[in-house]
Amino acid sequence: MSMKTLLKNGVVIVHDADDNARGVKSDVLIDGDRIAQIAPDITPSTGADVIDCSDKIIAPGFIDTHRHMYNTALRGMHGNDLLHDYLVKGILQGGTFKPRDIFWGQLASSLECINSGTTTVVDHSHLNYGEDHPKAAIAATVASGLRSVYGYCFTVRVDSWSPFALNQSFIAPFALDALKDLAASAPFGNGRVTLGVAFDGWFLPHDMLKSLFDDIRGLGIRHITTHNGASPPGRPTSIETMHACGVLSPKSSVILSHANFLSENDVKFVKENGAYLSSTPSVELQMGMGVPVCFDADRDVQSCSALGVDCHNVVLASIVGEMRAALVNSRAVYNGKFQAVGKMAAKLNHTVQEAYALGTIHGARAVGMEKDIGSLEVGKKADIIVFDAVSPSMICGAQLDPITAIVMHSTPGDIVMTFVDGILRKIDGKILPVQVSTEDGKFAGVDAATLSWADVGNNLLQTQNSLKDKIKEINPEVAKKEAMAAFGMDPSKITPEI
Repeated sequence: MSMKTLLKNGVVIVHDADDNARGVKSDVLIDGDRIAQIAPDITPSTGADVIDCSDKIIAPGFIDTHRHMYNTALRGMHGNDLLHDYLVKGILQGGTFKPRDIFWGQLASSLECINSGTTTVVDHSHLNYGEDHPKAAIAATVASGLRSVYGYCFTVRVDSWSPFALNQSFIAPFALDALKDLAASAPFGNGRVTLGVAFDGWFLPHDMLKSLFDDIRGLGIRHITTHNGASPPGRPTSIETMHACGVLSPKSSVILSHANFLSENDVKFVKENGAYLSSTPSVELQMGMGVPVCFDADRDVQSCSALGVDCHNVVLASIVGEMRAALVNSRAVYNGKFQAVGKMAAKLNHTVQEAYALGTIHGARAVGMEKDIGSLEVGKKADIIVFDAVSPSMICGAQLDPITAIVMHSTPGDIVMTFVDGILRKIDGKILPVQVSTEDGKFAGVDAATLSWADVGNNLLQTQNSLKDKIKEINPEVAKKEAMAAFGMDPSKITPEI
């Protein structure tokens, strides 16, 4: 018999056909991993666990469509970094991590998701230095209870830091066989963790790309995520290459991260093939990556945009924070056009409703799971978060307009409960302990265990202490020029002022 949980007397956030969300006084019945009923005054059945949600907002879990999950231990190192700094200090550090380091960083970031109300994440896992690295990341994600698309990554790898040298083989000898082994076992965690591919090697010959993605499709993998940036002059964009190779297709679930410099042709291909863009405003604005595309008036791609945190080691891991950053930036750009000619805008250009949709139902469509997640509806997965409507941050706002309260005022601390797949993972504002199996515990250096957040934190700090000593030995300026060239960036463009 499945477990039933009844959330009573709350304000439930529901979406209409136009993606507008509103709060209605109602109850929510969870039966197993699904929402069984949404209605006023549901009578609890015998044995149901009843939770009083008076003065609470019951909402769908947030969906993060672009994150690098494993590198929690690098937090604190990037507060003043631009993208060219981060290449060496962040992206290329995957080889510094051992599987044990990856497990604890991945588990910590997964629990941080749950703490901040994110119930589904697309993980662009650029850590692939050996067969056990992805296995450790998947094991930690499974243990956390989070829903995830794990993007198995063909990773740019460092062979040597001194002298600095990158491995010239983009696809590691073990990578395809390891991917096949994972695909044979997928999905993981009772279906919560599905297998995708994270890929940025669009510079490879077309014949090689076609063959590779024929193999990937043959493994039953349909989720593909990729970074999208400006292409060098005279070369096709990565989107044009993906289209030419048959990778950008309605048959696949394709997410293009960042996408700050889309051409008209790129936009056409994205819309024709049902692809989505993952906008990560906080990191993009800090690191000089361009205007967040989700509300970019020049490109009109809001309908196929969603949100991501990108680097939780750089910014707060909160989809609400990304809603807010996207909204405030777009308003500043819009208002600035009026101010430049001595005028004032008659109204704002984007609404809290639009921002909220980006982090919920748009995210569900981006991962091809809109029938299961992204909104609260009967039959959908019970991925649910509950806000305290009378906290110091939320009071008055939550009573007048719950969506405005969530987008403009809420913090992770206002989320008192998080359910994923109908299982309670956070209660009374505290993350619940997680279970690690004997098989998965080998990556963490523990036997089968119940781990509290304190256990996770203590092990993570040990990882950070080990890593920071290794990273101190690296001279980032020596590596930066070669790293920039490898990532298609021109070091001569760096200048102290203009």
